[in-house]
Amino acid sequence: MSDQQELIHVDTSYGRLALRSVGSGDGTPLLLVHGNSSSSRIFKPVLESKIPSTRRVLALDLPGHGESSNAEDPERTYTMPAYAKAAVEVLQQLNIDEVVFVGWSLGGHIGVEMLPLFKGMKGLMIIGSLLVALRDAPLDDARTKWNMREDLSKEDLTMFAKGGTGGPFEEWMAEAAIRTDPKSRRVLFSNLGFGDCSDQQKLVENTSVPTAVVIGTDEPHLDNSMIKSLKYGNLWSGKCVEIEGGQHCPLWEKPAEFIPILEKFLEDVAN
Repeated sequence: MSDQQELIHVDTSYGRLALRSVGSGDGTPLLLVHGNSSSSRIFKPVLESKIPSTRRVLALDLPGHGESSNAEDPERTYTMPAYAKAAVEVLQQLNIDEVVFVGWSLGGHIGVEMLPLFKGMKGLMIIGSLLVALRDAPLDDARTKWNMREDLSKEDLTMFAKGGTGGPFEEWMAEAAIRTDPKSRRVLFSNLGFGDCSDQQKLVENTSVPTAVVIGTDEPHLDNSMIKSLKYGNLWSGKCVEIEGGQHCPLWEKPAEFIPILEKFLEDVAN
C-alpha cells in the first residue's frame, strides 16, 4: 500500500468491511469491487494511477474476503444481491450519495445488482462479467460444483488464483483465495439465478446509467460473443470495449491500456 492509501473499516449489517481509500477532489467518487476469492488489491493499477488526484477512490473487500470480516450469517450475506446491499450500506455510512462503480468479474455482477438499490450511480463499468438471467445459471457445470466445495486445499486455491488473471501472478492472489471464507463460494453459486438473485440481463437492458463493458480479447473463462450479444440500455461508446491480449482481468494484465479507458469513461460520465 502506498503512503497515500488508507485502510478504513465500516460496520454494516453484513459485517465489518474494509476499504482501501485514496485520493480527493471534486470528481464523483469511484467505488471498485473485486471478483470471487480475490481482494481489493487487484485494483492496485487504479489506486496508484493519476485518477485519485481528481476524486476519492475506494476499493472494497467484500464480506468474507480480504481484510473484511467473515459473515455471521453466511446464507444472508454471500449472495450477489446481499453484496450489493452491503456496498450500499458502506456508501451510506460514508455519506457518499453519488458514485461511479467499477466491478471486475463477480464485482461486475454486484454493480448491476446495485442499479435499483442506489440511485446515485453515475456510471457502471463491468470487467470480465457475463451477466446471469434469472433461473438460467448452470448449477451442474464443473466450475459451479468446484466452487461449492468447502474442502478445497491451499494448492487448489493457488491454482484458482493463478487462473484468475493472465499475470503477472503475485503471492497475495493465492493468499486472498486461501483467506476467503469457503462458505462464500458455496452460498454464492447455489444462489445464482435463484433465491433473491435478480435477472441481471434485464437490469442492464433497462437501465439508463451509462454502462461500460470491458473484455479481454483472450478471455479464457467466458464467452465474449455472449457478452457482446446482450442488450444494454445505455452502452458507453456504443459497443463493448475490447483490450487486445487481455484475459479475464485486463485491468491487472494490461494497465497501460485499461487506465486510459477508465479515465475517458470518468470524463464522460462524471466530470
